[in-house]
Amino acid sequence: MPSIEIRDLSFSYTDSPEGKKALDSVSLSIEDGEFLCVIGASGCGKSTLLRVLAGLEAPKSGKVFVGETEINGPGSERMIVFQDYALFPWMTAKKNISFAVRRARKVSKTEAENIAEDFLTKVNMDKSALLYPCQMSGGMKQRVAIARALAMDTDILLLDEPFGALDAKTRGQLQDLLLGLWLNDGKKKKTVVFVTHDITEAVLLADHVVYMTPARIKDELYIDLPRPRIEDESFQEYRERLLSLFEEGKEEKMNYEK
Repeated sequence: MPSIEIRDLSFSYTDSPEGKKALDSVSLSIEDGEFLCVIGASGCGKSTLLRVLAGLEAPKSGKVFVGETEINGPGSERMIVFQDYALFPWMTAKKNISFAVRRARKVSKTEAENIAEDFLTKVNMDKSALLYPCQMSGGMKQRVAIARALAMDTDILLLDEPFGALDAKTRGQLQDLLLGLWLNDGKKKKTVVFVTHDITEAVLLADHVVYMTPARIKDELYIDLPRPRIEDESFQEYRERLLSLFEEGKEEKMNYEK
């Protein structure tokens, strides 16, 4: 059974011009334990799709299921990570994580703090546990956000361009970190839905790539490469295939925006 099943999903924002849909009859199956990347140009509906999966937006029509359960709002089996980190500025790194864990997992304060310390260590932030967000770099904040998401121990992890604002070196480090934790955390692999506009990032991370043009899924591609992946000839072939989809989608985007 797929981990996530999207059936004929449509969505439009209340301030959109009449007839303009952010999502239009989108259908997709995401397998249990799969790392899915959703790519496409800005404004094609990637983030809207993720927000619907998170239960932060309700479909105008169609349905979304996790297993056999229809999504009707946020759920304890799903966690979302945003590009802007969404950390509480008045809490330390450790407190940001332990507070979320206590609310989600209903554990004691001591156990939540131990979990927070464990995941800060996993993301190489154990020596920065008592720092506040204003004392952290962007890369440090995103490490804390990822640690918090993983500490919640949800089956599904949703990430909305989490590395988009970071420099190339930090971005590469966090890509490796996320992939390593997904592969090697000692448990069944989580289902990951990762929104990005970066083709190379998608080929590096994904089992399955979905390419979106405005409001619709245009194509899907499965990445059959061993991990860890290197940018060899096979890698570049996948990259070129995705790049060609972007080129084909430019005219569709222009027509949609007219």
